[in-house]
Amino acid sequence: MKGALIPYHGYAGIELPPTTSVGMAAAGLSPFPVRFLLCCFLTLTVVLGEEEVSPAFVSLSNVTDEFAMLSFKSQVTRDTYNVLSNWNSNISFCQWNGVSCSRSAQRVVALNLTDKALEGTLSPYISNLSFLQVLHLSNNSFHGHLLVDFSRLPS
Repeated sequence: MKGALIPYHGYAGIELPPTTSVGMAAAGLSPFPVRFLLCCFLTLTVVLGEEEVSPAFVSLSNVTDEFAMLSFKSQVTRDTYNVLSNWNSNISFCQWNGVSCSRSAQRVVALNLTDKALEGTLSPYISNLSFLQVLHLSNNSFHGHLLVDFSRLPS
């Protein structure tokens, strides 16, 4: 028997690999990599589930958000009121004008630049703001395509 068919919500009859050491050996799989990956998964689950996230983890995950925001700024061709003047590495991007971050993970959750007379092209990197919940860019002059998965935004 190659694997067991287990019903799964949304997917009927997914064939799972053997889960016992004997079954795994028969299938040509070593139990060590599976156990190692399981331990890694459980460790990440515990770390990400904590109220406080370690500073090292935060700094690694923040790189994507900071890069996305700087890419957004680089596409702005006109900033009449110098709204984006503090968007630089001298201060945390969570303190930049119009940016709101989550408390524990320090990730961008909101970008509010309404009525700032900004002009430019929408940066495709804005879609890398994986924790973004609120995006307000009205009454500006942006053009281009915004490729963000809006399914994660609250209704």
